[in-house]
Amino acid sequence: MADVSKLVSDRVAITRTLTSAISVHGNETAAAIERALFPDGSPPDFQVTVFLQALGALAQRSVDELSAANQAHATELADDGEPRAARDSAKDELRARMIGIRSTLSGVYGAPILSAYGLSGETPSDAEHLIEAACTTERLLRNRPLVEAPKQEGVSVDPKALADSLKARVDALRTALGDVRREEREAQVTLQRRNAATATWNGVYQGIADSLTGLFELAGKGELADRVRPTARRRAGLTEAEDVEGGAAEK
Repeated sequence: MADVSKLVSDRVAITRTLTSAISVHGNETAAAIERALFPDGSPPDFQVTVFLQALGALAQRSVDELSAANQAHATELADDGEPRAARDSAKDELRARMIGIRSTLSGVYGAPILSAYGLSGETPSDAEHLIEAACTTERLLRNRPLVEAPKQEGVSVDPKALADSLKARVDALRTALGDVRREEREAQVTLQRRNAATATWNGVYQGIADSLTGLFELAGKGELADRVRPTARRRAGLTEAEDVEGGAAEK
């Protein structure tokens, strides 16, 4: 989660450099631009300040949407722990039941009976393979008559009861796997939303940063233009020193 948070926090800092520059220097910059464009006076209702404020608002909306998408994805990921724990527990219970049935049948009837009920070889650890093996054993326990004589008189096994115990655990594991898959699908949706918001921010940032750089240059504020210029690091979502130290507002 640290990397996910940094993905957004760096872009918030980069955006703050732009919005702070507009907030602190917007009015004086607008006046200088208007003087440069219209030395004999600006046309009625022409206000560069409104345009600059709109750029700042767009930049803020873009990073706010990215932050919200990131938070939604982080919240979704935080919900995954319980379903995964339930899946692991259900898998362990089913595997233990398979091993227990194997031990019971082998103990009562001898090891040769295991192959007749799909229990020879190692018990699978993978959930899907375990379900497949358990379903095979369950079906055999229900349909294959237990004709072998017990090694000790008076001791017997109820195949149907063993099959029922397997089915209950198979059903529990299938339900748990379904819950995990649902969480994975939901996480994919929030991840796609975050990725889309990141792509949108990238485009908005590039356009606004380029625009502000040119406008500050036009207003004769070269140092301020350098502070908001879209460097390679910023385009990649990585901060420059100015972003971390407070941006263009105080400098």
